[in-house]
Amino acid sequence: MIAGLGPVDTIPRCIARVEFDDPKKLEENDKLKDSFQIENILLKGQNFAYVMVKTPGTIQMMIAKEDECWAVPPTFLSKEGGFFMTIQGTSKGLKYARDSLVSLIPEKIEMRISKTISADWIAAPKLPERRHVVMRTAVEMGYYDTPRKCTQKDVAELLGIQQGTVAEHLQYAESVIVNSWAKQISLS
Repeated sequence: MIAGLGPVDTIPRCIARVEFDDPKKLEENDKLKDSFQIENILLKGQNFAYVMVKTPGTIQMMIAKEDECWAVPPTFLSKEGGFFMTIQGTSKGLKYARDSLVSLIPEKIEMRISKTISADWIAAPKLPERRHVVMRTAVEMGYYDTPRKCTQKDVAELLGIQQGTVAEHLQYAESVIVNSWAKQISLS
């Protein structure tokens, strides 16, 4: 999941990156139709795509019906790593999510619930929500890879905004991140 878009008719929606070996599998996703419904393919590469999806699965619907908790990135499903979901919210909302998951997940399936994912939050300055989404999308699409895998225009098209807006958001985010890094280096 790259970004949650909020529910439509009570069904959660998000933008997700999907990877595949066979491009035909993207259109033939019948195995996941009860939990992952592709509404629109936003960008398709050789073995990946960015898609707008509805997620009417049991776990997603359970989280979506509680106003005080929500799924955020990183949230992913893979053959190798299984299902990993990050949930944020109030104490009440997180307790609801935990209690609901414990009652839903069979004991034979391994489930780990932790309070936080360890991270160096000092090294990751807080960005305003929209700039955070633009920056995260640019990173996910490979804008900061060498060589670049996309352009600002590609990011803009995926998010439905102007390229100039993407440029402004990225410049601001880069400034905040680099200045934060420089400040941390000078303090260490």
